[in-house]
Amino acid sequence: MSTHLHTVEEVSKLIKEGRKLLLSGDESLLTQLPDGNWVGGTIPYFMTTGGGLFTQDRIYVNDISDIVTDFSIVSYDENDISQIVTDSFDNGFTFIILPALTKVWSKYALESPEWRNLYVNPIIGWVSGVKYEDFGKLQPKTYIGNKSSANKAAVLHARLPYNKVARAEIINVYEQGNGDNIFFEKRGFGNNECLINGEKRNLYDYLYENKIDETLPLVANYGGARLNVGSIWNKETKRADLFAPVFPETVYRVAKHRDIDYAAEFKEKLSGKDASNMVFSATCLFNYVNFGLEGKNIANVTGPVTFGEIAYHVVNQTFVYLVVE
Repeated sequence: MSTHLHTVEEVSKLIKEGRKLLLSGDESLLTQLPDGNWVGGTIPYFMTTGGGLFTQDRIYVNDISDIVTDFSIVSYDENDISQIVTDSFDNGFTFIILPALTKVWSKYALESPEWRNLYVNPIIGWVSGVKYEDFGKLQPKTYIGNKSSANKAAVLHARLPYNKVARAEIINVYEQGNGDNIFFEKRGFGNNECLINGEKRNLYDYLYENKIDETLPLVANYGGARLNVGSIWNKETKRADLFAPVFPETVYRVAKHRDIDYAAEFKEKLSGKDASNMVFSATCLFNYVNFGLEGKNIANVTGPVTFGEIAYHVVNQTFVYLVVE
């Protein structure tokens, strides 16, 4: 299995050889590739062994050819995305790329926690994006072979040998702070109306008036897992636009402030886990920017830097990875 940055010519050669590939790169590069056994998504940010890197002339390759015994590649929209669970193999994993800010992204993020048998096989992946300065100007894309889409999920279902099993993991350097309890009465992304210690408030007003650090996510405990909800503040509309859904009957708090060496803390958290057979990994663009990861190596992990991560759920400001053991 290779996990490296390659030129268009090198990736095209792998595709023509029939390799099974998970690809990420700039749209200008992915559109040049031939059809084949690959799924991909647009993003120009990566973690490499040389550190965080912005590049529009290389494609990141996860070659899973040697670890899977069978596979199927499927495109889903918001009307059939729930079939992702029933279409998976008995023993394996599902890799998914969702285009940011689309109906299929929203549907998966909001409804997947309720789908039966969601946790039988690991679902791992990421949310495609664009260069940060082009956000809102260019549409993130997904690819099924050389066919692109701005509104469909690209999914690869993989079967593993009977003596192998896949495991999805999350590393989160954020913890809930000791501040106010925040509740939302409706699930969704657009919720700025919330309850702060029982009092109805506008989320943006609360964060702004209390001089909350805009880089800090809201953190909730979902069955023992700490999951983040990051936001971008729109000072003109006075909204905190959320990049992961919030759910009612869940306590959210602003994260503790993280004045840390991200690379060092990440390495420490990863050292306590068995990640020797890591097949895929991704981290969030919020982490890349907030912790200044450009040029910084984080424990020699590599992969796309994304507009959101998927480890069963859509999350952000985390690091997700898949192990086959």
